[in-house]
This record gives sequence, structure tokens and C-alpha cells, in this order.
Amino acid sequence: MNTALIVIDLINDIVHPDGELARAAEAVRESGLIARCNRLSARARAAGATVAMVRVAFAPDYSDLPRHSPLFGRAAELGALRDGDWGTRLHDGLLVGPRDWIVTKPRVSALFDTDLEARLHAAAIRRVTICGVSTETGVQTTARDAHDRDFEVTVVGDLCASADPQRRRAALEMLTTVATIADAEQVDFGA
Repeated sequence: MNTALIVIDLINDIVHPDGELARAAEAVRESGLIARCNRLSARARAAGATVAMVRVAFAPDYSDLPRHSPLFGRAAELGALRDGDWGTRLHDGLLVGPRDWIVTKPRVSALFDTDLEARLHAAAIRRVTICGVSTETGVQTTARDAHDRDFEVTVVGDLCASADPQRRRAALEMLTTVATIADAEQVDFGA
């Protein structure tokens, strides 16, 4: 199988209502995103596709935190995104299969400074299907990065969430230049 499903940042700090950075929690809840991602992940696994659960986390002492970053700069002050804490765990509602890859990223893209690209190449995966949060950050950056690394990219538009619906729509529209935008029922994990 040459396809992988990449699920971006469905971690407590970002999607749980009690998370430190959970601006998208309401959109995730209202859309039923986690349950719908579970259904897509189950379809992917049943078809023999790889499922990669990606989470952002920084060292417990925040030594790898980009403090100048408008997105991550306040994480230490808030006690957010610290590896090993509740906040960086995948949401309890997210069903993780025993063969799923767990990828920890230190920046926005799932391909930056992780082993994800090497694992994809080792498994002869050429197509990636991406969903998760936030559409305008983690999803969009990973999709663009995957495109530039010569993967065929599909973004599951109805399985992407954001705190700002306008930014979500704009991000999906911008992604049409580097990816196919599809709804979950349109996604085919065939060879």
C-alpha cells in the first residue's frame, strides 16, 4: 500500500476544552471531528494504509521551544505542549491502532525535524492524506511540505478544523494549488 493517513495535532492542549491552547476545541466538538477521524482511520487501516498520528511537543525543559515564534512562543509561560504532560497526549477519544505510527514534531510541519519522511520512504509510500487541526497551520504547512517533498497530497477538507471558520476556508482554498481537497467519503485508500 502506498498511501498514508496523517492525522495532525489531535492532542489535549489543542482540542480538549481544558487544553491550554484549545482555541479550536469548540469547532472540533461541534463537527464531531475526532469520531469522524476515527472512522476514516479505521477505513485506512482496513485497506492496509499506514496511519500516522502526529502531535506537537517540546522537551520538558522547553530547550527546543522557538521562543520568538508567534505560534509557540508562549507555550512555556502557559505550561503547554510539554512532552510527557497530559496536554501533549492524543485526545482520549482518538482511537490509535497498534500499528499506527506516533510522530512527535517540534514545529508546525509534521515533516520538519521528524522521522516521518524517512518512514514514508522506507514503506514506499508516495501518497499522503492529511486531516486534523489547525487547518491554517499544522494541516496546511504539512501539506505544502509534503508537496515539496514530491508526495501526492490529499487534504480531507471536512476533517479539518480551526478556531476561525474564515481561516479554515481560506486555507483549504489556498491548498488547491498543492493538494487535492476531498471530503472523507471521497477518500480512496486503494493502491
